[in-house]
Amino acid sequence: MKKFFKLQPAFQLQISFFTGMCILLAIFHDRIPFVFNFLLLYASLVLFQIFLCNIKNNVFLAFMRDIGLPVFSVLVAFDTIGELIPYLNPGDIDHLLFQLDYLILGFYPYIEFEKLSNPLLTELMQISYCVYYFLPFMIGIYLIKNKKEFYRALFLILLCYYLSYTGYIIFPALGPRYSIPYMFQNELNGIFLAERINYFLNSLEGIKRDAFPSGHVGISLVVLFLMLRYSKKLFWISFMPVLFLILSTIYCRYHYFVDILGGVVLTVVTLLTGNLYYNFWLIKNENSFFKE
Repeated sequence: MKKFFKLQPAFQLQISFFTGMCILLAIFHDRIPFVFNFLLLYASLVLFQIFLCNIKNNVFLAFMRDIGLPVFSVLVAFDTIGELIPYLNPGDIDHLLFQLDYLILGFYPYIEFEKLSNPLLTELMQISYCVYYFLPFMIGIYLIKNKKEFYRALFLILLCYYLSYTGYIIFPALGPRYSIPYMFQNELNGIFLAERINYFLNSLEGIKRDAFPSGHVGISLVVLFLMLRYSKKLFWISFMPVLFLILSTIYCRYHYFVDILGGVVLTVVTLLTGNLYYNFWLIKNENSFFKE
């Protein structure tokens, strides 16, 4: 156990999250078809993470430990948890989120945005939505030579991802584009890229209950905070794209307004608990960290 807590917090999190998923699947094994396949996949990720943490002085395996496996794990978790949610918690809460939007705002923002929609704005919003996929790599590349802060950023970003996935399990929701398509009068047509991006994302992600909380908002704000901390230049370069990204989650009908609020709460919880634990870990380990 002492050896486990000497691991970087990001790797502790990787092992803990997928071990937790194995336990969850074992508890609900009678509900889930092909449950052994999921168990084998998650257990393999745990074992591979442990293996990589015990390898020193190997450039390729260090890359796999620090970048390759975390990226792969986030993608695998997103895809598989999306498949598991209907069996783990089949009660969608879209109707509740829809009602909360009206209770808070007095209107439905995704429906109001339709009145403003035009091909140029749709193009801008759909492209802005994709900024999310590049933000973690931007801060990661910037911090790659500063190991202590790179591992902090890695831990915070992974924590935000896995907290959001936990939220998807507890609060399953499809989002407006799938739950209330009858409320919209027109499709969102762009100029050149919008339809291609939308088709690609729909093909890649499929129909998943990943609306609440908004991981797009949570991850983007966490990365923006990290940019503010480490590079004002990166922060100002990314500020407007992130703002448009947040607007695009509603304009493109991916999220309810309440999802955005959930994403903000997700950011706050991630930054407070993540930094608190990382600083505690640094003190306990006398500010030690991996040196390749």
